[in-house]
Amino acid sequence: MGKLTSYDQILLAYYVYNFIVENKEEALQQLNYTAQDRLPGFDKTIEKLLDEGWMSNNNENLGITNEGILHIDSILHIQSYATERNKLSYVKDSLLINEIELSSPTLKEYIYKHVGIEN
Repeated sequence: MGKLTSYDQILLAYYVYNFIVENKEEALQQLNYTAQDRLPGFDKTIEKLLDEGWMSNNNENLGITNEGILHIDSILHIQSYATERNKLSYVKDSLLINEIELSSPTLKEYIYKHVGIEN
């Protein structure tokens, strides 16, 4: 069973958001509420992710960078040939097959909901 760091869990939530197709605005509101309003140390974590170049902050909108996407792809063993529209199914499969544990219940709920894992 693998365990992701708090940095990787937040980055994974933004990764999932990046590949959501339907109800994107609603998903962003949920992510903002989940991450910014309910996670202790969120600002410090985001600062580190920004410093690493894994996230960007354009016009006050946080987002994952290409480097951040590659980092998550590497952690979850998502192959480079995975198409954008299939990324969420690869995340789902990787989380289930590798039994990756998410320690933050709010991030776990958000990620599981959007990749199709029933809690």
